[in-house]
Amino acid sequence: MSNMRKTFQARGVYVFVMTPFKTTTNRRGQYEIDLSGLEKNIAHFAAVPGDKTMVICGGSGEFYDLSPSEIRDIAHASVAGAAGRCKIISGIGRTDKIAVQMAQAAESAGCDAVLVMPHEPVVKQGDEAIWKRHQLIAKHINIGLLPFRAPSQTLSIDLVKRFANMDKVVAIKEESGAVDWVRTGCLVTQNRVPFITGGSENMVPYYYLSGAVGFTTGMANLTLSRSITLHQTALSGLWDKAMALRDYFEPLSDLRKELGNAMLKTGLELLGLSGGPIRATGKQLSTTERRRVQRLLKQQGIL
Repeated sequence: MSNMRKTFQARGVYVFVMTPFKTTTNRRGQYEIDLSGLEKNIAHFAAVPGDKTMVICGGSGEFYDLSPSEIRDIAHASVAGAAGRCKIISGIGRTDKIAVQMAQAAESAGCDAVLVMPHEPVVKQGDEAIWKRHQLIAKHINIGLLPFRAPSQTLSIDLVKRFANMDKVVAIKEESGAVDWVRTGCLVTQNRVPFITGGSENMVPYYYLSGAVGFTTGMANLTLSRSITLHQTALSGLWDKAMALRDYFEPLSDLRKELGNAMLKTGLELLGLSGGPIRATGKQLSTTERRRVQRLLKQQGIL
């Protein structure tokens, strides 16, 4: 295992932090980022005991609706909110040149690593182009990076082997539902590179049984302490307890599938944190939908 991997310590819950927006708009007619609200949200998450990492500007954080300068500002606010109590990872992407600039800005802000979001023109060129993209980014930063296996970018096992030999790759993120792929990746690399998996809490027991040591979750914006308990239980191999915890999350996941990420933003507001609209659509839940969220959060002991 590389020195950077040892220092980074990838185990834990990776909260895909919602980007809160105000209802006022900027010069481009877009909802303004609530940076002070974000800093307070991160401070709230950072105070929860246990292994957790904040991932800002990921898919749930509306990466594709943010400018590079906004992503930089979000990184600064998040690092300030964390105050050294947890790691911060920033999503980066778009063209190679912009991705490098974003990665450097994240490092300057004090982030611990970057998550390399799939970029379709590169994905279409295949493994070699993806490999060169990650090499280029790594060359220009002195923090870790996480390659991202997604439905749109299914990293091959050959690429996993190569990433395992790249010192700055602190973990590989898997979000395509490929549980067996994770197991194969652990075997071929002899567990030299950690796997962080998606599918939220519902998939944790299966992925951890395959060798994953962390998972990404949007739901943990509302349930971080329980998400950490699930992580610890699965990591300890207490499968009956892990499955019972997994089942606790199912109704929450079902409502999120129905209402989208606006459900999580509403939940944040009900907890006294910052949420706001979805930037691209302006979506906010109706009064009836908000009551449904409130009832479920009370039923699950979150409120």
